[in-house]
Parts: sequence; C-alpha cells; structure tokens
Amino acid sequence: MTQLTDLPPTTDLPQPTAGRTAPLLPALTQLTLAELRRMLRNPMFAAGTVGFPILFFALFGLPAVREVTEGGVSVGQIILVRFGIYSLLSLAMFSFGSGIAAERVGGWLRLLRASPMPSALFFAAKVLAALLFSTLALAALYAFAHFAGGVTMGAGLALLTLGKLLLGMVPLIALGLAVGFVANPQAAQITAQLVSVIMAFASGLFIPFEGLPSFVRGLAPWLPAYHLGQIGVGTVAGQGAQEPGHWLALLAFTAVFGLVALRGMQRDESREG
Repeated sequence: MTQLTDLPPTTDLPQPTAGRTAPLLPALTQLTLAELRRMLRNPMFAAGTVGFPILFFALFGLPAVREVTEGGVSVGQIILVRFGIYSLLSLAMFSFGSGIAAERVGGWLRLLRASPMPSALFFAAKVLAALLFSTLALAALYAFAHFAGGVTMGAGLALLTLGKLLLGMVPLIALGLAVGFVANPQAAQITAQLVSVIMAFASGLFIPFEGLPSFVRGLAPWLPAYHLGQIGVGTVAGQGAQEPGHWLALLAFTAVFGLVALRGMQRDESREG
C-alpha cells in the first residue's frame, strides 16, 4: 500500500502569495449588502429598530404632535427626532453589541482574520450597512409621523437633521463595538437591552428632559444619546448655539468607546496567538 510519505513531492502546485489582499471596493460592496440582508431577514431586529420607535410614536407622540412650544417649535418634530434617535441607539446596540459578540465567539471574526480580507474592511461594511439601515428606519418613522400625525419638515431641514443624526450615531456604534468585544453573547444581549432603554429614558428621549428627576438630569450629560438629542432638537428648533459643545462631547465618547473596543479586539487576537 502506498504511503503518503512515499509519494514524490509536487512542485507544480501554486504557492501562497504573500500579502494577498481582496479587491477592496467589490469586497466592501458585497460585505455591505450581506450585512443589510442579514438585518432585513431578522424580524426581531427589524421590530426592535423600526417597529418599536413607530409604536412608541403612535402611543406617546401622536396625542401631542399638533402642539407648539412657547418658542413656536412644533412638538411633533421634536418627538419625531427623539424617537428617531432611540431607533439609532437600538440599532447600534443590537447590531454592534450583541451582533459582534455572537460573531466573535462563533469564530466568524477569526475566520475573517485568516482570510485575505482586511479586518478594517469588514467593520467599514458593518458601519455602512448600519447607516443605510438607519436611513430606512428614520424614513419609515418620518412617513408614519407624516401620514398619521401630519408632522412635516421641509426638505432642507429634513436632510440636515438626517445628516446630523447619522453622524451623531458614530459614538453609539463605538459603544456597541465596546460591548460586543468585552461581553459574551448572552451578557451582550442583556446589556444591549438595558443600555438602549435606560439611556433613552435618562437622555430625555421618551419624556421631555425637563420632566426627568433631578438626579437623572445630572446624569444625562454623561450619556452620548443626550448630546445627540440636544443636537437634533436644536436643529429643528433653529437653536445651534450649544451645538459645538455637544459635538465635542460626542467626539470624546467616540474616542473612549473606540479605545475600549480596540483593546477588546486586541485581547481576542492575542488569545488566538
């Protein structure tokens, strides 16, 4: 019987090419589309990020959409922005928090590191997919608010608000990544639920900020959703004097959460040796 060690060495097989990399743009496109399909095919994810904000708007927002503040700002627009931010917060926590934790423990990230695909491309695709899905979620919420409650924004104001909310979502994504790289899947799922609900409440997204208990109002400036809420509400109210300070706070949150996520990723890589 012929043994493997008796076979002559083969010299005509292609040798691995050092430093191989996949074409970046096609790979980024395919990864982004795959991530979008994963989101759309998960009914629980869609319900949490699209359905719940619409449901909350119907229950708590519709009765007050025709009111106007003392400054002449439409209450409907303010409520729309707040529940839109809650949608972004939920998406960031569940897509990047529990999602990354499951992919990390399941070996998907290790498989990607062993492939020619740069890890940064994978995360860039997840961020792009999250921003695209967030745009769809905000559009669905706006459509419901418009047709059910008569809430209307001019095209310029709507696009400006959308751009600011999507940009302000970056620290929420960084927070989700930090949770995903630090916690196991079970803990990440629970953490995502707690953070999304508690932070939304403490940031004044569910009820007016002025109506919160005093100790909660003192805690709010330490939460990124609060600063994003102030930016969003200030945009529809035409009050941008405090906006630079809120952007600086969001930048600081992004740096802190990003460093935590990076440290968690490096810890995983060192374990795999």
